[in-house]
Amino acid sequence: MELACPVCKNTNILFDSSLQAYVCSTCGLVVDDRPIYQGQETIDKDETARYSGAFTYRVHDHGVGSTEISGSLRKHIKQGRTWVARNVDARVSKEDKKVVKALRELNELVRQVKPPKVVAETAAEILREVVKNLNVKEQTLKKIVIGALFLAYKICNTPRPARVFAKELGIKESDLWEGVRKIREVKGDIKVNPEVFEPRYYVNFITSKLKLSPEVGALSSEILSHVKEVQLSGKNPASLAAAAVYLAGILMDQRRNQLEVGSVIGQTDVAVRSAYDMLIKTLDIEILI
Repeated sequence: MELACPVCKNTNILFDSSLQAYVCSTCGLVVDDRPIYQGQETIDKDETARYSGAFTYRVHDHGVGSTEISGSLRKHIKQGRTWVARNVDARVSKEDKKVVKALRELNELVRQVKPPKVVAETAAEILREVVKNLNVKEQTLKKIVIGALFLAYKICNTPRPARVFAKELGIKESDLWEGVRKIREVKGDIKVNPEVFEPRYYVNFITSKLKLSPEVGALSSEILSHVKEVQLSGKNPASLAAAAVYLAGILMDQRRNQLEVGSVIGQTDVAVRSAYDMLIKTLDIEILI
C-alpha cells in the first residue's frame, strides 16, 4: 500500500530510522509513527510452535515465548488459569523478577501517555540494563521507570519538557529527576543535556494535545523552518513552537488562545505573545483580527 501525505499529497514518503516513522519529504509531516513489523516468526524443531507478537524489549522474554502453549489445549481449559499463571511464573528466574516488575510499570505508563513505539522500546531497553542488579524499594523503582521513559523521549529526539511530563503523569518533578539520577548512577553513558531543542520537536506534542489537524502541525513546522536561520536570541524553543502553532491556528481558522496553547508546554501567555510578535516581524506577516 502506497503512503501519501494528507497535507501536500506528496507520495515521496521517507522512513526515518531514528524516529521509526514515515515522514513526508516535502513538508516534514509524520505520516505514520507506528509502522507494521515486517519480521518473521520461527519455530524450533520438535518443539511446540510459539504464537506471539514481534520482538520487543517490553516483555522479559522479548515476546518470543510469552504466549507459548505447551501440552494440550484441553488440559489448559480443564485446569484453569491458575495452571497457566503458575507455569508462567516458573519461567521467570529470580534475578529477572525485578526486570519483570519494572517492565509492568513501564507498560502501565505506556498505556497512559501512548508514546511512539520507538520511545517505549528504548525505555524498556534502559530498564533492562539498569534494574536487573539494582536493589531498590518499590517506590524508587517506579521513579526509575518514569525516568527511563523521560530519557527515552530525549534519546529518540522527541523530547518532553520535564514540567509538562511530570504534570501529565501526576507526579512531582523532583521524583522524575530522582529517577533520572538513579539511572545515571548505574548507566553513566546516558547524558542529560539542558533542554535546548529544535522548536519543531514540540509541535506534534502541542497539536496533538489541542486536537488540532495535521495541516496546522505542518504549517507550524514550515513557519519555524523559515525563521531557523534568523538569530532569535533569548527565545525559549518551547515558546517559539507554541507561538508558531498559535499563528498556524489563526491562518488555518482553527484558533486557540495564547494561554491555552502555552499551558500545554508550561509557557505563560506572555511568553507566547512575545515569541508570536517576533515571528510576525521576522516573517513580515500582517494578521487582521
